[in-house]
Amino acid sequence: MTATLTSTEPATLQAAVGRRSVGLASATATLARQKVATGFRTGDAMFATLSPVVFFLCFYVPLHKRFEAAGGDYAQFLTPIIFLQTGIFTAIAATEVAGADSRAGVRERLMSLPIPRVSPILGRMGWVVVRMCLAVGGGLIVGFSLGFRFHDGVGETIGFLILVVTFGVALSLLTDAAGSVAASSLAVASVLMIPQLILVMASTGLVPAESFPGWIQPFVRNQPLSVFSDALRALSTGADLDPTAVICWALGLLTAGALAVAAVARRQATR
Repeated sequence: MTATLTSTEPATLQAAVGRRSVGLASATATLARQKVATGFRTGDAMFATLSPVVFFLCFYVPLHKRFEAAGGDYAQFLTPIIFLQTGIFTAIAATEVAGADSRAGVRERLMSLPIPRVSPILGRMGWVVVRMCLAVGGGLIVGFSLGFRFHDGVGETIGFLILVVTFGVALSLLTDAAGSVAASSLAVASVLMIPQLILVMASTGLVPAESFPGWIQPFVRNQPLSVFSDALRALSTGADLDPTAVICWALGLLTAGALAVAAVARRQATR
């Protein structure tokens, strides 16, 4: 799952820009290409593509008969949480990528080049977007094979896909910041496995909120994975959707991620 750092990144960028100052788009694209190449070379791209298939089957096989006995379509119900879980694993992988960069001193070398200071984080987020697209592709293949469909228009389908990628990027900003400053990014990634398991299991992504004990249902309905799952489910089925909650959660996570990255950048700049 870890995308190992390539020590050639600064040299490659230096060769691309020479002594000239380069713009944000050019620097970001060069760094993102390096991360994408590393992801494919180390097998992280393959993991991203196949992991939603494994997650889907692990939940679908034992649960679909009970769910469908009540008249539901479990593939349609389950697919949103599978995409969200791949977003969580993408964020956990981002922790390790940022930590590898930090340990190897990549930031210091990149900052000696005439590039915008925000380019390294944007380059890493470029790989996050590509990784999320690979995961969505794998998830759609298994989902469609078991009965998942988009029942509404093109706009809702695009909104569904954008929301999935936004979730992954927002979480990855937070975990990238954590991995950049942690003494052991691998330890942070391991610890993050615990809350993700709790949030996935205690969400409306696997079963309806009514299946939980009454005392925990308010938490189940309002925690972020449930809010995103319900919104994605509505976008895929054409059901009515009040977007207020999911927009608030998405903006909140993106804002928190941006603030975390900015705080880390300030801390590193004062060293």
